[in-house]
Amino acid sequence: MRLCDCPIREEIRLTSVGLPERNILRMQELGVRPGAQAVVTQHAGFGGVVLNIAGSRVAVDHRSATLIDADLVSAHVEAGGAR
Repeated sequence: MRLCDCPIREEIRLTSVGLPERNILRMQELGVRPGAQAVVTQHAGFGGVVLNIAGSRVAVDHRSATLIDADLVSAHVEAGGAR
């Protein structure tokens, strides 16, 4: 699912970050990279989201949130995947 559609207070794993090259390095520095686990703490105005990644809050604008894919971690656990 797209990051902008993820539910609040559910643990997610980022699966794809399809941002433009000029933005990708900064987002990786903030921890927004495939494989990172996060929790959506807030859906901000105009479609953005606020993430908790390793104890840090990271705000992602709506345009970027539509280009980032994530899976619910609980869905992997229920399907027998490792956590």
